[in-house]
Amino acid sequence: MIRRGISIYSFQEKYYRGEMSLEDCLATTARMGIRGFEMLSDQMLPGYPSIQYNLSDEFLDSWRGWLEQYCVEPIAFDVYGETKLYKNRKVTNTELVSELRELLKTAQALGFRILRLTFHLPVEVVEMMIPYAEEVGIQLAIEVHAPHLLTGEWVQKNIELAQRKNTKNLGIMPDLGIFCKNIPHLVIDEALREGATPRVVDYLSKVYHERPVPADLMEKIDALGANDVDRWLALRIKIGVWTWHDPQHLRDYMPYTYHIHGKFYEMNSNLVEPEVAYEQIMPTLIEAGYNGYIMSEYEGQRLTHGVDMGYDEVEQVRRHQAMLANYLEQ
Repeated sequence: MIRRGISIYSFQEKYYRGEMSLEDCLATTARMGIRGFEMLSDQMLPGYPSIQYNLSDEFLDSWRGWLEQYCVEPIAFDVYGETKLYKNRKVTNTELVSELRELLKTAQALGFRILRLTFHLPVEVVEMMIPYAEEVGIQLAIEVHAPHLLTGEWVQKNIELAQRKNTKNLGIMPDLGIFCKNIPHLVIDEALREGATPRVVDYLSKVYHERPVPADLMEKIDALGANDVDRWLALRIKIGVWTWHDPQHLRDYMPYTYHIHGKFYEMNSNLVEPEVAYEQIMPTLIEAGYNGYIMSEYEGQRLTHGVDMGYDEVEQVRRHQAMLANYLEQ
């Protein structure tokens, strides 16, 4: 069964501005009729960016009270491994595991079922974490986020690890942003506001849409008279900030797909996300029998600072939830 949830990361701008508290984020989730939620460890919890377990009894009492009051349920806890703590040396794998064990302890105390790990972590570190995850009954889910694809080497190594260890506590968490048909139009609009050259932007949009991106992309746009704003947009295309991947690949990874980030940049008034291929993704997930959450994850707010778009983060999440409900006939 596919369930709808909300990553309260989606409310990051209002939270940052002090317009919403952590409790407000949970209350808003409940008002939309949603039970399951996801959050980032270092965004909304007191005491971070400390990597040591430091939740107070007072905070835990408040947390448990909110969960009961609003009838919401913690599902996925998004964490990082701090690999760049020192100027003069790399963080060792043993140190990374120590950090992640502290975050696993936090996830357990807060009642989360899934610990999101990111693609910068060595596979050896993921392997070292498996016994600890099995011990506390929390699943490790590797986020498949651009520039990585489901068929990429890094994902394959983690799936092979799960197979070799014969564990149900390691899987993947696809981010639907890997299915971007076009460069998000909010990105294009922002570039133009900042002084990008229209003919260069048109060329870059065409190159991304038609694929593949030419190896000499930077030279080609320089020949068109590119400026620094154009080059920044082109560089992001070149390094895979947005990627296109056939949604049919999702079928092959169902046994290892524990959770999904429902990335979106903008939901229009017709409940359509014009860039992320939901019209292909959702039927594929339904037909393939996906069993888990799709979490609304809004990232358009960072592209519209100072621009009145006629909606806010809460409305965008509401629209995304309505779109998912239509596909799921819920």
